[in-house]
Amino acid sequence: MVPSNWRLLDQPDQMSSQRLQEQLHLNPVTAGFLVQKGIKDVKEAQAFLHPDFQSIHDPSEFFDMEKAVDRIQEAVFTAEPILVYGDYDVDGITSTAIMVETLTSLGAEVTPYIPNRFEDGYGPNLTTYQRLVEETGASLIITVDNGVSGHEAIAWAQGAGVDVVVTDHHALPETLPDAYAIIHPRHPEGSYPFSDLSGAGVAFKVAQAILADGQPAESLKDLPVEFLDLVAMGAVADVVSLTDENRAFVTWGLKQIEENPRPGLATLLKSAKHAKGQAILAETIGFKIAPRLNAIGRMADGQLGLELLLTKDPERAKAIAKEVEQLNDERRTLVDTVFDQAKEQALDPKNQKTNILLIAGQNWHQGILGIVAARLAELVKKPVVILSLVDGVYKGSGRSFGDFDLHAFLQAYADYFTSFGGHAGALGVSMTPDELPVVQNLVQQDGANLQFADQKLAVNLVVQPRILTPDFYQQLALLEPFGQGNPQPVIAVEDVPLESVQSMGALNQHLKLNIRGGRGFVEALAFNQPDLVKEAQEKTQATLAGKVGVNTFAGKTRLQLMLEDLAFVEVEQNQPTSMEPVVRQVKKQVVQTAQTAEAAVKNSSTTLAQAIGQTSSQDFARLYKYLYGHQKLDIIGHLEVVLSELSMQEKQFKLMIQVFLDLGFVKMNAGTILCLPSTSKKSLANSVTYQRYFAG
Repeated sequence: MVPSNWRLLDQPDQMSSQRLQEQLHLNPVTAGFLVQKGIKDVKEAQAFLHPDFQSIHDPSEFFDMEKAVDRIQEAVFTAEPILVYGDYDVDGITSTAIMVETLTSLGAEVTPYIPNRFEDGYGPNLTTYQRLVEETGASLIITVDNGVSGHEAIAWAQGAGVDVVVTDHHALPETLPDAYAIIHPRHPEGSYPFSDLSGAGVAFKVAQAILADGQPAESLKDLPVEFLDLVAMGAVADVVSLTDENRAFVTWGLKQIEENPRPGLATLLKSAKHAKGQAILAETIGFKIAPRLNAIGRMADGQLGLELLLTKDPERAKAIAKEVEQLNDERRTLVDTVFDQAKEQALDPKNQKTNILLIAGQNWHQGILGIVAARLAELVKKPVVILSLVDGVYKGSGRSFGDFDLHAFLQAYADYFTSFGGHAGALGVSMTPDELPVVQNLVQQDGANLQFADQKLAVNLVVQPRILTPDFYQQLALLEPFGQGNPQPVIAVEDVPLESVQSMGALNQHLKLNIRGGRGFVEALAFNQPDLVKEAQEKTQATLAGKVGVNTFAGKTRLQLMLEDLAFVEVEQNQPTSMEPVVRQVKKQVVQTAQTAEAAVKNSSTTLAQAIGQTSSQDFARLYKYLYGHQKLDIIGHLEVVLSELSMQEKQFKLMIQVFLDLGFVKMNAGTILCLPSTSKKSLANSVTYQRYFAG
């Protein structure tokens, strides 16, 4: 039975679905989900599935575009020093890379600058502008992914004879800065037909206009396609709507990353353990590329991220990627620490009736406050702003929840802030300690009657577990790229037996459930939910809802269900189930080394003895076959995945490996297990380990 906090969406009209199937030769799953999205017209469906050049708008429709392009080209042709002023997140770094590569290709004298989050803050900074103009001699500044709120710095520059061309997409203030030109998809005097471009998307349109030299684009080859990978990264990372021309940009950009990645992206994907040959999806950017690039600006200086994207040297790219991976590891640790502390405040009973939370702490690392705010917003189901006291000022980041426009709501208190900017879903803010309690009280009062949109989990389709197959996933994948404006369908399975329940991660904060799909096991995963991990222990049945995906490891692709929610089904003790998972017969304990295996077995429960006692010669043969086929794999480094594939416990696996070592069948080499050639057959009984643990 579907839980009460889920909402099953209206099922697709069969007539419309059939029409799409017949005219576009689609399978029922793809056609059904298109209809469910409101796409019933054949031409509209064709455009959705196969974006083409017709979806791309003319950059001349931007207000001030001609003026901006003329000024930039003048600077290029007269060799004026140009400063490109970006931002430290993924959208800002990719925007900067687009503008720098565009100007460099024309022979311009250009200096890129990624502001330091901790020293410069977000957006134009007067002191930084003054320093950079003095150092570079720039007579033209081009902002990318920032600028519409930079009144003071821009006014100084224009007054000093330095023209400023702003390219931005963030929320517009009531009064625009007095810049030479402002390129913005929602400019009050403009008529650009699509309002939800990312900063990288706006930079791309400027690049398109500059490189076209006044000529209209007539086909895809007339676009600066070499920047599409950067546009895709900026759009996905900044969570803009993947509709209209953004859908085309991201579709083409993902393909470019997959087929011909920049050296920096290739090394970054490798360090993120993205399997060679595995498809590049929007979630690849969201979960592997973006967190690592963002970690640079959060933990160090974003200039390093720009260098990673621009370098053509594979060795330099490899060195930077290694440094980025270290920064990302540090970022994870900090997030967990600050999240635990902020969560205590968020769950305090006095905050239960507060609809918008402003949570403040001391010495919380500024760079990770946005991540903590996002995680807390999901936990408490309401908008959250996380602030940390730095040099006598509270600085922080806010994240909204659902469709609520947090930026517009907090804009009413702008007079209390020392800085404020962002957009509906995410923002940055700072205020003095004296103003913090005032703002908290105002927010609590003014937000008391807020009613957020229906927060029930929207489920697209309820299926039988046997429907979950690689073929089903491939039919869903035709709707990629998924993201804002094109959410990935949520699939539910009811009352499914759980084959295994496992915790993952150094802190056991992740949950993995195994269920039987149509062609083998399907992994159901929930991340950063330690309370759920505890609740799941000893459960045997559940109703699950999540997004279907795949994970490729060691050349093998497994189906996954990334959980959005689940409800455990209580099964009466005498009630039979369709299968009795082995995990119910064993108590999950871990033996860390072979040296402690004997003591652990003696002291463990009888269910562990059952697991070892049930190990047959066929299991040894199956394990040897697996080892033989994965001799180049770092098995020890990926032990969780290996154990899942073999359906074995860690201690059972290690004891079986020890048997092979006893008999000279294998040898260990830096995490890999190599199978050795043998001239004579040896019985398992010849192993001391086998006699001790498996015989009898």
